[in-house]
Amino acid sequence: MIIILAVINTYYPEYLSHTFIVFIILFFIWTVLRTRPRFAGISSIQLKEIKESKKIYEEEASEVMKVMSLDKQLTQEMKPLTRSLSIIILIIVLMMAWYYLYFNFASGLVRDPSLPKFIIFLVGYEIPLVLMAVVSFNQNRLLRGFPQIPRYYILFEKGLIGQNMFMKFPLQEHDVKLDAKRGFVELIDKGKGGMRIRLYSSKPKELFELIKNNAFKG
Repeated sequence: MIIILAVINTYYPEYLSHTFIVFIILFFIWTVLRTRPRFAGISSIQLKEIKESKKIYEEEASEVMKVMSLDKQLTQEMKPLTRSLSIIILIIVLMMAWYYLYFNFASGLVRDPSLPKFIIFLVGYEIPLVLMAVVSFNQNRLLRGFPQIPRYYILFEKGLIGQNMFMKFPLQEHDVKLDAKRGFVELIDKGKGGMRIRLYSSKPKELFELIKNNAFKG
């Protein structure tokens, strides 16, 4: 996308404001697509199989948020992640400022025929995205050590489906942990990834028993 926009700007610099608007729109569409719920790694048949099995437990978003608000330790755990998200928001604001200032400056530079127009426009688009990639890499590293917390979920006899996540039973290489005091059950991947899914619940002991009795059969 960036190469195409840089080529258009090189040969048709008068459309710079239009291509900038297109870039911003496509950038936000891409961001939304990246953060939307996905069921990657599971076929539609498997997903259907989970949903058609018996529903045995459900926790709505309002109840999950209520239990989370009572977990005082969660605030401490989330501090590094909150800082990282604040940095990303700041980077996005700086990106918008960069594009506005740089391309205003570039529109004067490209009038000089001795300068490489394509490189000027390419640099303008690429530099902030490289910075964004570095920040995103750091955030992903933080996220790997932080449990995934679905805001709502449904436990079926054959699997678990929640916000941006799914798990099909039986679970392989997983362990389940109960923290009744803090009000959650965690499913822990014992493999190299070490991913944790934390299920806040109004009835954590009941949820723990249901998962133990259904998720590890076979």
